[in-house]
Amino acid sequence: MPGNVIAANAVDFPDLVLARSHERAVLVDFWADWCAPCRQLAPLLEDLAARHAGALDVVKVDSDAEPALAAEYGVRSLPTLVLFRAGDVVSRVVGAQPPAALEALVAPHLPRPGDEAVVAAVAHLAAGEAAQARGLLEAALAADATDYRIHPLLAEALVELGALDEAAALLHGLPANVAVDDGVERAKARLELAQAGNAAAGAGDDDPVAAAYAGAMAQAAAGEHAAAVEALLGLLPAQRDWQDGAVRRALLDIFKVLDGDARLKDWRTRMARSLN
Repeated sequence: MPGNVIAANAVDFPDLVLARSHERAVLVDFWADWCAPCRQLAPLLEDLAARHAGALDVVKVDSDAEPALAAEYGVRSLPTLVLFRAGDVVSRVVGAQPPAALEALVAPHLPRPGDEAVVAAVAHLAAGEAAQARGLLEAALAADATDYRIHPLLAEALVELGALDEAAALLHGLPANVAVDDGVERAKARLELAQAGNAAAGAGDDDPVAAAYAGAMAQAAAGEHAAAVEALLGLLPAQRDWQDGAVRRALLDIFKVLDGDARLKDWRTRMARSLN
């Protein structure tokens, strides 16, 4: 049995599970001797623990010997698997599980090769160091192509560096369930703003609407989002249908980029008034 498969009782549960879950994922197996599915699950849990030694502990709790502990965590049938991270329950499943389901249960809570690169890249992007972020993220993506935290950050770096075609290819190749992630949506919005800005950059002075729109897009590309929003809101009432709704689309893209910004409520209200 791997060294990271441990038996626990009510006395040592706080140390073996709650405290240790601040250092690694801890999967608690509530079981009993009479439970046939528990016996089927046991070797699969040992294999899981062996594969993730150092990142995952499997803690076994005999529910017959520890009924109060089982009741505290809502165990009504066996086996019940309860996953802990940072002192809290983060997931649970009931019944015997195949190996793939066990991997899917713990995977989101295990360290990944790209963890350090993601943290460093976020800092580089915040500091305007897109080239450094790109290098870190491309290396991390090569090591783990299914770490979908990387794609939107790398796309943001590529947009900042003007590599719009590469950013588009990266984002458009994502699985459907990942493509709706908030981070991916924000990255797509940044890309669309940059693409619209490039398309508008050649507007001539003889077209005041196009010139005003191009100016707003340039402000958005420079990170001057408030100025861009004000300019676009000024255009919207009279130009709601210009270029198939380009002004409205640009506003919505900026709103996605600024998700969580306190000013969005007022801007959305003003946009709605302009469209009604």
